[in-house]
Amino acid sequence: MNAELEHQTIESPALRMSYFAVPWDSEAFGFCVAQIDTLELGLGDPAADFARFEQWCRQVTARLVSCRLPHDRLRESAWLERRGFRFIEMVYRPRIELRHATLPAWDDLHIAQITADDLASVEDIAAVAFSTSRFVLDQTLERGLSGRRYRRWVRTSFANPDHQVLKAQIDGAIVGFFVVEERGDGTAYWHLTAISPAFQNRGIGKALWAAMLTRHYQAGIRAVETTVSAHNTAVLNLYAQLGFRFHPGGTTLHRTDFQ
Repeated sequence: MNAELEHQTIESPALRMSYFAVPWDSEAFGFCVAQIDTLELGLGDPAADFARFEQWCRQVTARLVSCRLPHDRLRESAWLERRGFRFIEMVYRPRIELRHATLPAWDDLHIAQITADDLASVEDIAAVAFSTSRFVLDQTLERGLSGRRYRRWVRTSFANPDHQVLKAQIDGAIVGFFVVEERGDGTAYWHLTAISPAFQNRGIGKALWAAMLTRHYQAGIRAVETTVSAHNTAVLNLYAQLGFRFHPGGTTLHRTDFQ
């Protein structure tokens, strides 16, 4: 939980939840985006307690509220749907233990950290690469919001000392990128991964992912984790081919009727 964010909480026998306004998405979208961080139903009727949250949403003029619940919170998911939330996606958490290097299939594929001169090109890829984004799938949201969000994600990650934004190049052209966080426990987390649509369906994706695993292995990383939408079947198949194991993820729900 980010200590810099102003979390609101509700604690009662019927409902335990925390929520906050999401500054990065609010800035990217141009309107207030809120997120339910935790939600757990208890005993009794939680309606009155939840009404406090709904009133807060109106006060901050939230136009979108998202919630990602653990996969087994079916009671909470059904309850939110009765309160106007809509199912958007299921996500999984692939993980691989790195026990050996995987040689990439493209000898001329090069990976390096991006420079300020590369930033615009990588942002352009981010704006169009994520066709299964929940912000694309949610038809109540205007077109273009997803691209703005991922552009900003690349830009803020480039400025974040805890993240690496890595470009993949073939013959000098940037064909994809990774936003990576190497954790202190010997694991790496892939926050964002993409192949430019102009270079998809050529086998480059598998070669790049394998090259990234080799890069991590040679740097002493022992495991890699990420999160992927169940709608992205091509990437799910890619992770399976590379030997990732899939761990339980979560269910994402949206509500957009507070304005």
